[in-house]
Amino acid sequence: MSATDTSLPVVETPGEDRPACFVCLWASQTLSLFGSMVTQFALNVWLVRDRYPRPEQHGELAVALSVVGIAGFAPLVFTMPLAGAFADRHDRRRILIVSNVVLALLSAALVALTLQHALTLPIAATLLALYATASSFHSAAFDSSYGLFVAPRHLARAGGMMQTAQALSQLLAPALAATLIAIPGLLRHPAWLPPGLEQGVPFAFAADGLTFVIAAAVALRLRFPAMPPRPPRTTNLLDDTRAGFRWILSRTPFRWLLAVGALANFTFAPLLLLLPLLARDRVAADAARLGLPFEEVFAIAHTAGGFGGVLGGIAVTAWGLPRARRTVVMASCLAVLGVGEVLAGGATTVWALALAMFVGELLVAPLNTASYTLWQSLTPPHMLARALSTRRFIAQGAFPLGTAVSGWIAARAEPWAVVLGAGALLLLGVLVQVTRPGFATLEDRMREAAARPD
Repeated sequence: MSATDTSLPVVETPGEDRPACFVCLWASQTLSLFGSMVTQFALNVWLVRDRYPRPEQHGELAVALSVVGIAGFAPLVFTMPLAGAFADRHDRRRILIVSNVVLALLSAALVALTLQHALTLPIAATLLALYATASSFHSAAFDSSYGLFVAPRHLARAGGMMQTAQALSQLLAPALAATLIAIPGLLRHPAWLPPGLEQGVPFAFAADGLTFVIAAAVALRLRFPAMPPRPPRTTNLLDDTRAGFRWILSRTPFRWLLAVGALANFTFAPLLLLLPLLARDRVAADAARLGLPFEEVFAIAHTAGGFGGVLGGIAVTAWGLPRARRTVVMASCLAVLGVGEVLAGGATTVWALALAMFVGELLVAPLNTASYTLWQSLTPPHMLARALSTRRFIAQGAFPLGTAVSGWIAARAEPWAVVLGAGALLLLGVLVQVTRPGFATLEDRMREAAARPD
C-alpha cells in the first residue's frame, strides 16, 4: 500500500505538515537512539569480556544476559499503558524534556560507577530498569507526537524515517561503541587515564548521556501543535489506562495485530539475547582464522543487521508501503524475519552470521511501519497514545518472556539450537495465520471494528 493510498478510512490527525520541525525531532531522536544502542553494546561487552570471559562460563553468561535484557526491556513494556494514559492527559513536549533529562542522569550514574569499579550485575540491572521506566514515558509521548508534524498522506513515509533511524543506530552504533571502548588501547600512555577508564566502557555510557541532553534541548526549542478537543477526562489515570485496554480488546480483529506482534517479539528475543554467544563461541573457529576478536565479530553481526534495517527503512521512506493489504505486508515480513533467524542459528562462519542478521532485519521497517500506520489511521487522536502504549504492553510484553525462556534453555542447551528453533516457530506461526479462513477479510473487519462507537 503506498503512502497516499486511501482504501482505509483515515482518522484525521492534527498534523500540520511542518517537515522542518519533524526533521529536527527525527534527528534528535536518531541521535538518542545511537546513544542507547552504544550503551547496550557496551554493557554486552562488559558482561562478555570482563564479567564472564571464559568459554566454560557460557551458562552464567546466558543467565546474566537474560537478567540485563529483562531489566532493560520489561519495565519499558509493562509501564507503557500507564505512560500512554499519562501522555494523553499531559503536555507531550514536557514529557519528552523531563524523560530525556532523567535518562541523561542515569547514564551519568553508569559512568560514575564504572569509573569506581563499583558496577555489578544487580546494580546494572537496577539502573537499566529505571532507564527503561523513563524510556516508557518518553516513547509514549514521542510515538504519539511525531505524527502531529506531518500530514496524514505522508504518515507512512514519516514512519519509514523513524524505522530507518532505528536501523541506522543499529548499523553505526556498534562501530562507534567499539571505537569508544578501544580508545584507551589506542593511547600510547593509558596510565595517564583516571582509574576505571582503561577499559573504555565509560566512554560509551558518557556518549549516551550526551545524546539525551541534546534531545532534551531540541524538544525544548520546538513548538508542538495543539491537540484537537478530546472527550472529558475520566476520574483518574487508572480509568484512562483501562479505557485504552477496553478500546483494543473489545475490537476482536485488532487482537490479530497483538497476537502476531507477540509472536514476533517472543521468537526474535532469543537471537538478540544470544547473539553475543553466537559471535563468541559458535563462529569462534572462523573468527580465529580471520584474526577477529569477539568485539569485532559482534560489531560485524550488529552492523549487518542494521544495514538490512536501513535499506528497508529507506525503501519505505522513498516509496511508502507496497500496494497490498497491510496485513499481507506484515505476514510476509514476519516470514522473512523467521528465515533470517533460522540462518543465524545455523551459521558457523562470521560472514554467514552477518548475512543471517541482514536477512532477518531487512523487512523490520516495512513490518513496523505497516503496523503503525494501521493503528494511526484507525485510532481516534484522543486515544492514540493509550492505544499505541497498550499495543506495546501486550505485544512487546512477549519479548522479556522470550528472553527469560531462551536464557533458561540456553543455560542447558546449545544457544545456536535455541535461536534456530525460535525462527522455525515463527515461520510455523505465520503459516498458521495466513492459512486461516478469516485472514483475507481481516483488514476490512478492522475498519468496521474501529468505526464502532464505544
